[in-house]
Amino acid sequence: MVYLLGALLLVALVAIALLARRLLAAGERPSALDPGEREQLAQLMRAEVLRLQEEVQSAGVQQLVVQNKSLLAQETARGEEQLKARQQEIDRTLGEVRRELEGLREFVLTVDKQRGQSIVELATVTRESGRQTELLRQETKRLNEVLSGAQSRGQWGERMAEDVLRLAGMIEGVQYEKQRALGDGARPDFTFLIEGKRLNMDVKTPMAHYQRYLSAASDAERAAEARAFRADVRARISEVRGRDYIDPEAGTLDYVLVFIPNEQVYAFLHENDPDLIDEALAQRVVLCSPLTLFAVLAVIRQAAENFRFAKRTDEVLRALGAFGAEWRKFKDQMGKLERALESARRAYDALAGTRTRQLDRRLERIGELGAEPGLPAGSPLQALASAIDQEAGDPQAGEGGSDAHRPPAQADG
Repeated sequence: MVYLLGALLLVALVAIALLARRLLAAGERPSALDPGEREQLAQLMRAEVLRLQEEVQSAGVQQLVVQNKSLLAQETARGEEQLKARQQEIDRTLGEVRRELEGLREFVLTVDKQRGQSIVELATVTRESGRQTELLRQETKRLNEVLSGAQSRGQWGERMAEDVLRLAGMIEGVQYEKQRALGDGARPDFTFLIEGKRLNMDVKTPMAHYQRYLSAASDAERAAEARAFRADVRARISEVRGRDYIDPEAGTLDYVLVFIPNEQVYAFLHENDPDLIDEALAQRVVLCSPLTLFAVLAVIRQAAENFRFAKRTDEVLRALGAFGAEWRKFKDQMGKLERALESARRAYDALAGTRTRQLDRRLERIGELGAEPGLPAGSPLQALASAIDQEAGDPQAGEGGSDAHRPPAQADG
């Protein structure tokens, strides 16, 4: 824009110079002009300058307008491009937001559906839990009724023991027996067979005082029932010890098992009367709960297997010892046979070698003597020499003769 205004001013100055030149060309001199003419000329020049200024300003404004329009068009196009790019970015962002919102909506629907299913399942589980609780209450009631009698408690305890034995892998009639009669007429509930030895076990369920202990209303009553319960257990231990359950001379082990078929009762004895366990062990009575009986049976079974293995090992060692003795005898006999065979071989070699050659020489000498002239015809010596010659000349006789079986030549003995 500044360059354009400078160019217009330059054009104006050129125009004034041209006007002055025309005046000079007309024969007029500026110094000869009167004041009126000079004033008129100055007005003309000012008017021309004003006109040129207006033209310059008009041209500058127009140029400025054109430039502004061009710049406005460029900025507008750039703005439109930026707006279009921004719109595309906004559309892409909105698309991602829509997809996330759609995923969130589906997630909310899924969670809501699962929540509904969970509520239904929870209601089902609640109903099933209520039904199981009722069944458990009924079973507990029936169990209490069953355990109220001594005979029923004993049968229940034996059933529990059988379950433990079955879980331990023991077989009736092979590893244990039930109600086996002893010499004094006593019958232990179970008798375990351990490699020629027996281990007796009785099932005891002293539950009456323990049940009253659980249902006692006061601490004093509870303490009294606990003492009565411990006394009852001691009485059962003494009862078992008084029988012939332990009789090593009759083939039993030095201990007897007493099975208490309730872990809670067994834990109560450990917690409230630990001396009772030691007293029972001092009397060679081992108290067992279902879990400890399983462990004891595992130990018994392992001990039996170890004993059987040791016994079988002894048998194998004895068999190996007997085999060694027989092997030594066999080697001795083989040595004797080898020496006898060696002696027979030497005797055979002597017969087939030296003795045979010696006999052959004697026969050859006899033949030579029979062939000598001067012997009477038909004499025994000639007949013998002829027989020897015929035998020597017969091929078959030669093949079957002593030379055919003669071993390689050896030195004469």
